[in-house]
Amino acid sequence: MTNLLNSYLIFKIGEENFGINVAKVMEIREYVPPKAIPHSFPFVAGVTEYQDEIIPLIDAGLKFGMAPVKITATTCTVVLELSDDKNKDGYKLGISIDSVSDVLEIEESKMKNVTVEDYKPAFISSFYIHGDRMIYILDADMIFNNREVVALMHVSDQPLTSAQKKEPETE
Repeated sequence: MTNLLNSYLIFKIGEENFGINVAKVMEIREYVPPKAIPHSFPFVAGVTEYQDEIIPLIDAGLKFGMAPVKITATTCTVVLELSDDKNKDGYKLGISIDSVSDVLEIEESKMKNVTVEDYKPAFISSFYIHGDRMIYILDADMIFNNREVVALMHVSDQPLTSAQKKEPETE
């Protein structure tokens, strides 16, 4: 039996390291402050433009139950394409993170699966030790529950209009 190699984008939120399969990553972008969106989940920082679409921007720190992402020169947005049981076409969103560190090829057999259901969130599938770093390997499609997906899809279904593309004029 051959071990499968998978590429993972490794990024930091606070002092913690996370990995997400590069197949889910559409683009890594410079952080641009999002436009506020009223009545959204606390972890939704707002909305941003991506290829003529409006997509939600998620503060990954808040979503993962940590401190909010602190905006610095290394902060960036990772645009993801995710899927769930109900949305076969998938949906796009951005996550703000503190920094990207590298891309690693990881053999599945080297990952330590997480099996304690009462302890872990569903979106952490395993751990990987790389040097002195412990990396949480994410199951990207499990980060959001069905209610959150439905709410996020309403944002991402809307194309940007010409008026929304313009920056408001300041007096």
